[in-house]
Parts: sequence; structure tokens; C-alpha cells
Amino acid sequence: MDSAAFHRVTSEGRLPNGLPWTIPIIIAIKKDQANEIHEGEKTALLDWNGRTFATLDVSETYPLPKEELAQGAYGTTDQNHPNVADIFNNYGDTALAGKVALLRRLELPTVAHEMTPKETRELFRKRGWRNVVAYQCRNPPHTAHEYIQKVSLERSEVDGLLVQPVIGRLKKGDYRPTVIMDAYRRVVDGYYPKDRAVLSSLSITMRYGGPKAALFLAIVRKNFGATHYIVGRDQAGVGKYYDPYACHKIFDQFDVGIVPLRYMETFYCRACKAMATAKTCPHGEDEHLAVSQTHMRQLLQEGKELPTEILRPEVIAVLKQGDAVLT
Repeated sequence: MDSAAFHRVTSEGRLPNGLPWTIPIIIAIKKDQANEIHEGEKTALLDWNGRTFATLDVSETYPLPKEELAQGAYGTTDQNHPNVADIFNNYGDTALAGKVALLRRLELPTVAHEMTPKETRELFRKRGWRNVVAYQCRNPPHTAHEYIQKVSLERSEVDGLLVQPVIGRLKKGDYRPTVIMDAYRRVVDGYYPKDRAVLSSLSITMRYGGPKAALFLAIVRKNFGATHYIVGRDQAGVGKYYDPYACHKIFDQFDVGIVPLRYMETFYCRACKAMATAKTCPHGEDEHLAVSQTHMRQLLQEGKELPTEILRPEVIAVLKQGDAVLT
């Protein structure tokens, strides 16, 4: 993409071909590197151990307009936002464009149980799944997550569920990848039909971008073979930057080729003795037990008991093993 096209994208929120612009994946390098890399050349992409895993055929280099990128992707230039801080503090000033050729798969931590898009699509084909609903998460499961996943599985057109936790680069205060995957393995193995659910991690940097991140994450799951995508309240949100239901509304603006399944805030109702939403529960808020992950982490850090109404005992056991949260 040339720099003029980039400016059209950031100002209009759309690619030149009319498709929605969500959150671009950018390779940005420092000044000392930029002097050594030229258009028309091939450059190596290194993993965290400094070993080549892919090459980039450089078709263009261009100055990275950081303020426009932050505002366009995340709706703010406030560096208290973790991804915005990344743009200003960790991205270089020169961006590279071109085709990437993968030479080998990345060596991921043993916690990861990761499949490529080709592998998930082949697995779905072998299982006879024509319609697959994907679930994005970055936290251990609670019963509200389980509720909307299983409601989605109840749909007549849905054949199977792909649960795909992001366990790449997360922010301070998020759960550790080992905790997320261990908790999900126990729940999926113990409470889901073996032939209707797949758990596979996704080792990418988490985008806390609210509505645009919801579109980005939906497109990623489409690439893995999903036809439907679960969108809960405040998906990919952080702090007070986004309206909690903007992630629902953006799918009315843009068709990214995947069916959004939108769910309101889910809670445990003491009177109903079940998970519910405002659509199904007639009782007041005094009967509702919220499933806030922030509250869960606070209870965990204070050494208090975790509510069994919204956490499976297997998940509580994982969370109590200690050192569950990134610091």
C-alpha cells in the first residue's frame, strides 16, 4: 500500500477498494534498519530468539504516521491505551510493505495447542462441519462464556465450535497463557461434546480495540474456517475507551463475510438459579451476580473465595495455583 493510500485508509476508515479498514498488521522498523532495507529486496523476519522464520519481499517503504494509525485503529492517541503506547514507544518510524513467505512454523511454548488455518479447515472437513462458530477470548472461562458458547451450539445451522484463546502478547493484569489454556482444556474436556468442540490457541498480540478489534478478530477466525462468530458485550475493550455494544453495531456497518452472533451482558441470577441476560430474566439487579473478570482477579489477589455460581471448580483450582496474572 502506498503512503497516499494509507492516508485515505486512516481518514476514511475504508480501504481504497471499499472494504472496511479494521486494524492493520504493520512491520515498522527503526531508522538504523531503514537505511539498510530497500524496495525490491528481500529481508528476513526474525522470531523472538533472533532466528529467521520468514522473508519479506519489500515492495514499498513509507513513513509511519503514528498519530493517524492510533486514532484510526484505536480511536485515541492516549498512551494509557496499551496498543497506542505500543505504536508510539515500540514501533519504528518506517513501515514495510510486501509479500511474506513463511519458511518454518514458529516454535511456540508448550502451553500452546495451535493449528494453522489449513489444519483447522481440514479438521472441520473431516468432521463434516459445514458451519463453525468461533469464540474469541483472552481469559479463563466462566459460566457466562460457557452459556453463550453452548447457546450458539444449539443453533440448528451450527455444526461445531472453535474456541480460540489469544495467548500471545497480552497486557499487564491479564491472565497468564498457561492459566488460560489449562482452564479451557479442563472445561472443554469435561463439559463439551467431544465431537462438537475444538480448542486451539492463537499466538498473536491482543488488540484492545473495541469495535474495530472485533472486526479484525472476526476476519482472523474466518481465515481459520469459521462461518459464524460470537460477539459478546465489550469485546476486545479496555478501560472506558469504547461503548460496550459498539462491537455489536459495527457488524451492521461492514460485512466481513462471517455471521456475527451477538449477545448481551450475561449474569448469574440468584432467583432464576441460572445464567441469563436482560432478555430472559425478570429479576432486579440485586439478584444478579456479575461475571466481571476485573472482580475475579481482585478476589484472587486478595485471597478471597471465588464464586462457584460463575466458575467451574476445575477453573477455580487452576486460578488458585498461584501467579495467575501477568504483572
